[in-house]
Amino acid sequence: MRPWFKGAVVTSALAAAATAQAQQPIPPGDILSPVPASGNPLPADGPVASPPSMSPTPGGPAAPPPPPPPPPLISPSLTPSGAADTWGGFYVGGNAGFGFDDSDYSISPAGCFVTGSCALVKNNPGRTFSGAFTGSDFVGGGQVGYNYPVVHMFILGAEADFQYDGLSKSFSTSSALSAPLTGSNTRSISQSLDFLGTVRGRVGWVPASEWLIFATGGLAYGDVKSTTTTSFSAVGDAYAGSVSGLKTGWTAGGGVEWAVDPFWSIKAEYLFVDLGGETYTDAITDATAVGAVGLNPQPAYRTHITNQQHIFRIAVNYHFGAPPPVPPAPLAVAAPAPPPAAPKVFIIFFDWDRDAITPEGQRVIQQAADAYRAGAPVQLQITGYTDRSGSAGYNQRLSERRANNVAKALAALGVPPAEMVVSGRGENDNRVPTAPGVREPQNRRVEIVSP
Repeated sequence: MRPWFKGAVVTSALAAAATAQAQQPIPPGDILSPVPASGNPLPADGPVASPPSMSPTPGGPAAPPPPPPPPPLISPSLTPSGAADTWGGFYVGGNAGFGFDDSDYSISPAGCFVTGSCALVKNNPGRTFSGAFTGSDFVGGGQVGYNYPVVHMFILGAEADFQYDGLSKSFSTSSALSAPLTGSNTRSISQSLDFLGTVRGRVGWVPASEWLIFATGGLAYGDVKSTTTTSFSAVGDAYAGSVSGLKTGWTAGGGVEWAVDPFWSIKAEYLFVDLGGETYTDAITDATAVGAVGLNPQPAYRTHITNQQHIFRIAVNYHFGAPPPVPPAPLAVAAPAPPPAAPKVFIIFFDWDRDAITPEGQRVIQQAADAYRAGAPVQLQITGYTDRSGSAGYNQRLSERRANNVAKALAALGVPPAEMVVSGRGENDNRVPTAPGVREPQNRRVEIVSP
């Protein structure tokens, strides 16, 4: 999901108080459980399932409480990470908008109109009519889809929608016939689409973690109904025909989507829909009355109609997050020291140049959430860090993404977002001091500090 937690940067004084206690190196890839701020060394052989006692060193004085944080140094904002994996997963939602008709029709003779010369009327342009439909109406329905991140800034996805399409068009007119025909022609043609659905692929570009720009295309289908009536005043011959059924075609378009928070997004989308053409026969309604009984085939007309429209719509989507793994059974926890207690520190380590939480890191987050729910409501400080490989600006954004992802995971486990102050310190405040460019596993981390 997308980062959204807002908070101010915690100064290096608070971060140092929570992180400078570790004294023992940790092999690459290890994830630690809560780390006591008393100065006890961190374990070097892997994760610990539950937080140790936060007691001060036996025989020594109680650790003083940390100094209060200073006022915020930066304004809250959504961190523009550009990470495609913030959009990954399933989603469902609804949409509403307008469809604009772009269809046309033609009516032309078919069958025999004069004994012994079927082509006499069929080849007369005076009996061939055509036109176009214009208009717009409401469309709306629901959609479901899935996004899969493929590289740093791109996603592949699939989406299906089904919706009501109110676009119904009709056309009626009369016109005088040209010689050698006499009289006039009256014709009426209508078409409606009861429902419309699509099944499409999507290719998306993520310029910033809260924005997705995408192109889409695939199958379209709908229930098309059309009717035609036409008559001629000189002889009194009239013709009628209709067709209905499921039609398939194609659709293509694109749009942009904005993440309001980790679960909700708003999308603006355009689709061109083409359900192809439909041809049907308009049979004569009373051959006896106009003396056409002996003609074979009978006089008739043929209607051809296309089914095209432009759709502009707004959609709202709800995105589902992956459930956290089942936490391990808790181990016995030593009795806490009497107040004032030192801050509890939980450390989650990350792979190089990654902001995804590993299974070991998720277990540590579970422990932090359990500790929060077990005590009185407090404000958690969640601070992200990086090693010194890469530029300072990139490392700052990477540390913020890591912190945001940990905050999102805590929120999924019941910690209120209002009780978290989320920030990133980039390559500052290293646990293990290194030269620029060094990939140090202990420096790639997020620290959760609970008073």
